[in-house]
Amino acid sequence: MGCGCNKGKKDEETKELMNEILQNIEEIQNDEKKMQSIIKIQRYFRKTQLKSNKPPQVKQEIINNNSLNNSSQNIKDSFEANSIPKKLPLEIPQEELTTLLKEYPPLSDNVKVKINGPVQDNNIQSVYLGEWDFKKNLKHGRGIEYWSEGSKYYGYWIAGKANIRGKLIHADGDKYEGEWLNDQPNGKGKYTHSDGTLYEGDWKNDRQHGKGKESWPDGAWYEGDYVNGQKHGKGKFYWADGSYYEGEFAVNNINGFGTYIFGDKRCYKGTWVNNKIEGKGVFTWPDGRKYEGEYKNDKKDGFGTFYWNDGKIFKGNWKNGQKHGEGEVYFPDQKIWKKGLWKYGERVKYYT
Repeated sequence: MGCGCNKGKKDEETKELMNEILQNIEEIQNDEKKMQSIIKIQRYFRKTQLKSNKPPQVKQEIINNNSLNNSSQNIKDSFEANSIPKKLPLEIPQEELTTLLKEYPPLSDNVKVKINGPVQDNNIQSVYLGEWDFKKNLKHGRGIEYWSEGSKYYGYWIAGKANIRGKLIHADGDKYEGEWLNDQPNGKGKYTHSDGTLYEGDWKNDRQHGKGKESWPDGAWYEGDYVNGQKHGKGKFYWADGSYYEGEFAVNNINGFGTYIFGDKRCYKGTWVNNKIEGKGVFTWPDGRKYEGEYKNDKKDGFGTFYWNDGKIFKGNWKNGQKHGEGEVYFPDQKIWKKGLWKYGERVKYYT
C-alpha cells in the first residue's frame, strides 16, 4: 500500500491550478471592463472642444468692405434715412434687440453710442443690429450679430469685438454663454452641446483652461484641471455604471498616480501610463484578495505579492499577468513557506 504522498501533492497542485485559473479569468474580466471604460473616456474626450466648422469666435472683420461708406457721418446719415443695404443674408427681429437691452445694462465707459442697423457685412455674410460708436465706426455696447448659416452672437461689444459677456449660439443648437475677451471665450463660461453634453468652468483663448466640469446625458461626468482644451492635471471621472477614477491626467489620458474604483468595488491604486496600469500599485478585491507590486501594460509584471482570502500568499516574479520565475508560497494551514519555480503561470517545481 502506498503512503498517499502523491495523492496529497496532486490535490495541492489541483487546488493551486484552480486558484490560478480563477485569478486569470478575473484578470481578463478586469482588463475588459477597464478597457471598455477607457474607450468610453476617450470618446468623451473627443467632444470637449468647440467645433471648428462653426464660428466659435465672433469675426473681427466688421464693415470695412461692406456696402456702406466707411465715414461715420455717412453711416449715421444712412441709418437716419432708414437706408438699409438690400439682400441681407437674414434679418434680426427688433424684439430681440429690445430683450437684449433689458437683459444687459449699458456700459459705463463714457463712449457715446446709438442704435445702428441692420448693418450688413458681405465678407462674412452677417448682419448686425445694436449699439454703435459712430466716431470710430465700430460696434460698441450691446448688440446682436447673425450669420447667414444660422449662428448668432448676443451680448457686449468693445471696439468692434465681442467682449465682457455674451452668448454664441451655433446653428445646430450648441451654445456658449459667459465671459469674452477680444472675440474669444475668456474667463468663466458654459458650453452646452445640442445632445445635452455640458462644460462649465474656466476658458482661455477659446479653450477650456483652468478648472471645469463636464457632464454627459448618460450620467457620466468629469471635474478637474484643463490645459489648452485638454484634461491635464488632477481630476475625477465618474462613469454611469458607478465606476470612477480620481487622480492625475495628462493630455486627455490617465497618466501618473490615481485610484480607479470599479462598479463592483474592485480597486486599483497606483501609477498609470496612457490609460494603462503601469509601474507600482495595489489591486484589491471585495472578498479580501490583494495584489501589491509591479505592473506593465495593464498586467502584473515584475515583482509582486498576491494575498488570497484564505491566508495563502505568493511572493515572487510575474510576467504578462502570470507567475513566472522564482517565488515562494505561504501555506497558512501548514504555516510554512515553500520556494519554487514557475513558468507562465505553471509551477515547475518546489525547491523545499
